[in-house]
Amino acid sequence: MEKPTGVTFRGLGFRWLAALWLTLAAVLLPGCGAESIIDGDEVERVMQPEARNVITVWHTYSEVEMKIFEEEVIPAFEAKYPDIRIVSVKHLYEYFKGSLIAETTSGAGPDVVRMDIAWLPEFARLGLIDPIEAYPELPRVTELLLKSALESGKYEGRYYGLPLNINTKAAIYSRELLRKAGLQKPPETMDELVALSERTGYQLGVNGINTWAVLPYFIGLGGQLTNKDYTRASGYLDSPASVRAVDTLKRLVGSNLVSADVLSGKTERWQAVLNGELLMMDEGPWYYTILSNVEGYDIEKLQRDTLLAPFPHNPGAKGSIIGGENLVLMKNSRHKPAAWTFMRWMAGAEAQRLMFKAGLLPTNAEASESEETYSPTIRPYVESLDASFLRPPVANWAKIDAAFNEMFERMLRGRVPVELGLEQLAKQIDAWLQE
Repeated sequence: MEKPTGVTFRGLGFRWLAALWLTLAAVLLPGCGAESIIDGDEVERVMQPEARNVITVWHTYSEVEMKIFEEEVIPAFEAKYPDIRIVSVKHLYEYFKGSLIAETTSGAGPDVVRMDIAWLPEFARLGLIDPIEAYPELPRVTELLLKSALESGKYEGRYYGLPLNINTKAAIYSRELLRKAGLQKPPETMDELVALSERTGYQLGVNGINTWAVLPYFIGLGGQLTNKDYTRASGYLDSPASVRAVDTLKRLVGSNLVSADVLSGKTERWQAVLNGELLMMDEGPWYYTILSNVEGYDIEKLQRDTLLAPFPHNPGAKGSIIGGENLVLMKNSRHKPAAWTFMRWMAGAEAQRLMFKAGLLPTNAEASESEETYSPTIRPYVESLDASFLRPPVANWAKIDAAFNEMFERMLRGRVPVELGLEQLAKQIDAWLQE
């Protein structure tokens, strides 16, 4: 930028006035974003005039996903809406929620957030995100989205988020171990899977004792977390069917068919299945997308070594867990019309087709009907969605999640009797559901 000349203002030299202003700004307005270099009476301000709306988007995209988002999706949006500029900010998932709450409660933070669907009720109750029902385009946008995904954006009957992508976990088997077991096709029910593991001694890749990892097995075996209205756990979480499900999981842990190394993450499940060290693991559609972009892991080899199938579940039970992210509008955003424009565009077919290249299943009906969704590494996930389940969309889910993880750890390790543990946990969850 061209330096200021020695123009005077009411007898004061411009440089002296600028230096005084910047000194005061440095004291009174720290962090305002202007960069300055003061050297004697030499003042240089680095200014970037911005005529467009600047929308900051926080997310936890992986490196593969972020590359497509920043190099293809954002340019496509900005080409269509040249008055809006998107600033992409990546966060690590494990620190994301705490950082977001801290920033937004202090009055700062981003305009738009790609948020885990399980967090939305809590942020809505805290008043940190805006309901989006007042925008006249909402009915037209929601008509284009999958109904199962839309439910993840609601809290107490109001829409707070637009479902950006949806996922579930399918079963990934070692073809070698299935062949050695004499099977032409994988088990369809959880009971069949357990029987196969116990008959052969082949281990299962359960990825930890937490809700995301163990709920698909617990519910697939017939266990229940709450009633359908998410208002009560007693009578469901501590039912005879739930007790049997936990007893089965405890037996698998005790016999090392679900090993401590796998549960703790010491065993690399992705490679262990490929090497024939694990009979089966559960994973999302990103498994094949990410590995196929790694040297030495072409898609043909992955399909030769593994077999992908819908997650097994017993009759009358649900299959795998539903995950995904919503786009939400933060209460503190200063550019809400522009932020909403970006949100509804991201819910459209063009943006979701682009992100689908990274393995993110689209929530837009038109995008989900593309030929790619019927590929062998995607079809089982799509087929699993109707039999999958949402985590309870309640504001106290974080408390429920933590208590569930702790109690299941104690029960599966034999530190608490299963019936007692489930009864105590159900009573505690009841109290949180009524708050």
